Amino acid sequence: MKLDRNLEGKHCLLAITGAYNLGGGIAAANRLVIQALVDSGYHTHIIAFNEGADSGKHYTTFKNINYKTSTLNKLKFVFHVYSALLKRRYTTIFFDHVNLAWILFPVVRLGFVRYVVRLNGIEVFPPKPDWQGKLGLQNAALCLAISEFTKQQVSSIFPELKITVVDLSLDPVRSEQIQLSDDLIEMQLTAVDGSQTVLGNRVILHVGRMAEDERYKGQDVLIQAMPYLSEEYSDVQLVLVGQGNDMGRLLALAREQSPDVQSRIFMPGFVSEKQLDDLYQCAYLFAMPSRGEGFGLVYVEAMSRGKPCVASRIDAAQFVVKDEVTGLLVNDPFDPKSVATTLLNLLRDPQKARLFGAAGYELAKTYYSYPSFRDRFIETLEAYLS
Repeated sequence: MKLDRNLEGKHCLLAITGAYNLGGGIAAANRLVIQALVDSGYHTHIIAFNEGADSGKHYTTFKNINYKTSTLNKLKFVFHVYSALLKRRYTTIFFDHVNLAWILFPVVRLGFVRYVVRLNGIEVFPPKPDWQGKLGLQNAALCLAISEFTKQQVSSIFPELKITVVDLSLDPVRSEQIQLSDDLIEMQLTAVDGSQTVLGNRVILHVGRMAEDERYKGQDVLIQAMPYLSEEYSDVQLVLVGQGNDMGRLLALAREQSPDVQSRIFMPGFVSEKQLDDLYQCAYLFAMPSRGEGFGLVYVEAMSRGKPCVASRIDAAQFVVKDEVTGLLVNDPFDPKSVATTLLNLLRDPQKARLFGAAGYELAKTYYSYPSFRDRFIETLEAYLS
């Protein structure tokens, strides 16, 4: 079962949480990895822990991919992984989560295999990982962090680990289609007070899941910042796109605001790709003063649409949003007044906002394009194999 690098062709075992049955950054990062491997000539065997049977249609669009799912059955997942290892010697084994990677602990210790694991963010931030995650982390031959911030957080606890940063990117389709538009879009949304309102010229947009276990994304602080913003701009509007099991709490928080503020907060829930494009087109700026991002692909999405970003100085956003270049960083993302002060800095200066948006667009077109990700990912992977 020892690694054989003289195989005809390159074969990768990809043991992942999922790529199509899940939303969020981990699934998006997995789609990038799959595309990069296929484009680079790898025969890829995918075993997904949390992927429905209907996701198979997505995998069939790729060449040289074999796909299995365990549909949340841990024993079945372990069986599939070990069966694959008994049938073939892989050029590389890749896990997308430390809590999956631990299952190879026995054979790694025996020297039969080695693997790469990706570090996504909160699952490895202190006080995590748990005991399974620690086994998955400490027995990896190579750890790929999705941001410098994630690397720093893990290295502070496990300084002996070899960690390489491979920043994420736009997905391949978005990367090809990136272009700015001057089209004027008129959109009407229902505010939290039930009124129908046309979006104006000072729209603050946030896009993110509303999940109880992801309350760090900053929707609550943006809602609480609205009264401070309204003191100076009576037409400022806040659009919070997304849904999840925390939506009720956020909606209740919005309805605690004054009637005037309520009429300018919008929570449309899930929106189509076309609606999301239109909302970005309407937005003056994108804001996500998060407190726990491992990377923050949504900032790159906003930059690809030429929008200045407001983010946090205390998580990975500080390495994605360049302060005073592509946006502004909030010193205290827990404080609504601090967030409002940073937002007002951009609302008061449309020229600065345009310059930040243009700089972000150029960065999205170059460093955060899919071809750039593919090159740095494959280069890092093959350096590890050599």
